[in-house]
Amino acid sequence: MIGFFILLVFLVLGGALQLWLGLPVPASITGMLLLLVFLVARGGVPDSLASITKVLSPLLPLFIIPVSAGIITQEQLLAEHGIALVVILVISLIPGALVTAAIMMAGRKS
Repeated sequence: MIGFFILLVFLVLGGALQLWLGLPVPASITGMLLLLVFLVARGGVPDSLASITKVLSPLLPLFIIPVSAGIITQEQLLAEHGIALVVILVISLIPGALVTAAIMMAGRKS
C-alpha cells in the first residue's frame, strides 16, 4: 500500500508543478519525471514500489480502451487530420521504443 501512496504523491506533485509553473507537459508526465529523479537520487526502487508496479503493470492495456473509443467517435477529426496524426504517432513512437530498448539492454547487463 505504501508503494501506491508513493505513486499518488508523485502524481499530485506533478499536478501541482504543472499548475504553478504552467508547464505545457501533462501533470502525469511531470510526476513521472519527479519519480525518476527520486529513484535515481535514492539509488534504487523501494520494495513497496516494486511490488505495486508488479500488480499494476498487467493493467496497463486497459488504458488503450479510452483511446480506442475516442478514435471511433472522432471520424470527422480523423478524416481531416488523419495523415498528420499518423506521422506524429510514428515520430513519437521511435524515440520511445529506442529508450525502452536501451533501458532493457542496460537491465540485462546488470
